[in-house]
Amino acid sequence: MPELKTQEEHFEYMKSFAGVSFYFARRWLVPRFPERKIGELIRDHTPILYHGLNYAPGIWNTDPDCRRIMDTADRLAELPPKEFEESMWHEIEELTAKRAELNYPTAVGVAAPASWNCGSLKYDPPNGKLPEGWVTFHIANAVGPHSIFDDPDYLAWCFLLLMKESEIRYGANVLFTSTWLNENTKFLHFFPQEWLDNMAPRPEDHPIPCWHFGWWGQLITARGTINPKMDKFVRENGHLKYACRSSHCSFENMRRNLKENILKS
Repeated sequence: MPELKTQEEHFEYMKSFAGVSFYFARRWLVPRFPERKIGELIRDHTPILYHGLNYAPGIWNTDPDCRRIMDTADRLAELPPKEFEESMWHEIEELTAKRAELNYPTAVGVAAPASWNCGSLKYDPPNGKLPEGWVTFHIANAVGPHSIFDDPDYLAWCFLLLMKESEIRYGANVLFTSTWLNENTKFLHFFPQEWLDNMAPRPEDHPIPCWHFGWWGQLITARGTINPKMDKFVRENGHLKYACRSSHCSFENMRRNLKENILKS
């Protein structure tokens, strides 16, 4: 039976996220965007500030620690990638240790954020950016150190709860999300054909990732540690293995698929 990760392991997770963020930015992003400062590239396209150090996006440009990271990156930008990674880690190691201790109780693999309102899923209130009746959902892991796929019924019940709640509260009738999991067969197993039919096409060129887990979640294990194979892939190839793709389907077809093909007993 898997064990909950320790605080020491959480520190190592943060160290790994910092390393791959700094290396990826210096080795791969700078050549593609020579007109931009590396601090901005780290902020916008790597997971270090939010998923590594747990600073809310709204404060990145004003928080002293976040500003120091970006300003230091700009100052060290001429260093070769590996030296840049090592120098940046030296700059933030003490801060990382403090943040690891502070954030461990709610860390990835330890506990889902309080905002996750349907097990390992959560839904957003309507914001006017999507058609009427659509609800955006997000995926986390509320059962770490286990995987959300270990119990074959678990995610199905999360979806049924999410649809019922968002239907009652907001009149929602269509599921929508953008995630790298849309290239994961275990995840797609829960969806009807409509979801596959509506899937955004896979980009022909390797797209630049955003900072969030819709892209970078593919590097994380169920225990909330870094998958070394995925870390190695990003460093060697300059892009993430799976693309973040969006799709949508009706509640009606989703419920039918879950009840007929997943929750058979």
